[in-house]
Amino acid sequence: MLQIGDEALAVLTEIGPLRISAEEADGEVEVRVEDATAPVEGDEVVERDGARVFLDAVAAEVLADQILGVHAHGDHFHFTFDDQAA
Repeated sequence: MLQIGDEALAVLTEIGPLRISAEEADGEVEVRVEDATAPVEGDEVVERDGARVFLDAVAAEVLADQILGVHAHGDHFHFTFDDQAA
């Protein structure tokens, strides 16, 4: 299951929940990250210390072994996905 990293936890506490969706096409996966207020029916919900991330079925599958991270750049953030330690 996707994990929420420490830096992402701090950002999510500030900005609120995210919804992550993914599409597979031609052997590649395109991931979309959006602000959200509630999960869509069928979403998997990942929670940590009050921070919440909603994942559609494809995102839940392809990100199951990842940690959600973040890099702050002044007035905006870049979310990252890193491998979970074995």
